[in-house]
Amino acid sequence: MAIFHYNMDRPEREDQEIFLSYWGKEKCTPGHSFGPGVRDVYKIHFIHSGQGLVRVGRMTYELSAGQAFLSYPGEVIYYQADESQPWTYSWVAFQGKRIEELLSRTRLTPEEPVFPMDTRLMPDLYNLLNEAADHQVTQDLRLLAVMADFLSVLIEVAPASSSTHLHSNTKEEYIHRSLEYLHSHYCENVSLTKLATNLGLNRKYLSTIFKDATGLPPRQYLLRYRMERACGLLKKGNYTISEVAGSVGYQDALLFSKMFKKTMGVSPKGYRSSQP
Repeated sequence: MAIFHYNMDRPEREDQEIFLSYWGKEKCTPGHSFGPGVRDVYKIHFIHSGQGLVRVGRMTYELSAGQAFLSYPGEVIYYQADESQPWTYSWVAFQGKRIEELLSRTRLTPEEPVFPMDTRLMPDLYNLLNEAADHQVTQDLRLLAVMADFLSVLIEVAPASSSTHLHSNTKEEYIHRSLEYLHSHYCENVSLTKLATNLGLNRKYLSTIFKDATGLPPRQYLLRYRMERACGLLKKGNYTISEVAGSVGYQDALLFSKMFKKTMGVSPKGYRSSQP
């Protein structure tokens, strides 16, 4: 069921610097979708649970809880809830003379609209707007204050990638989260696209800052980490090569053996037999 709230008190809203158009929340049915279509305002969806996909231009993003995406006015977008785990999301739609300039401070674009939800404000934005709207006399000021706070957080959580906007501590946070993700999902079908989408980053930019920090591109780092984990399993001596391969993300034991030898300089069997 969808719940909508509209801010219609100001007929001159198109001339305002920042104007909140409407907001809402919905627990989507399986396969529920929008588009391909366009909006006449900026609209951000925050995914609270479940998963789905977003398609813009040539890009398709598979998103889940903890992520968000922005649709731009006049830009074609398509999004759909997953059939088995449909998402629940909230949204906020806005416009105004300053919005384009404010969004230019972020790395978001019509084809790269995904970013991580910041836990300080975004998960509760729907409730905060409802509370602000309850104050009839000062509703306009309170809604504007919430939106100003939200846009400030958005710029901080998805800053432009230029050196004038992106600070080293933000890069460090992205690297930390990248490593956490790879260390937690190394046994799955991990790709650079999935990692970048999870972080809400451009693939090329993520690869650059990751290599600068670790000395290896994400794919090579993941390969090295998988083989190190495989070494630990091989040392124990009580798992077959196929079981070791499956445990570190390889369904094909022959491919695993090939990559292990390429990385470690010895076959899995040779490595195991060399252990005391």
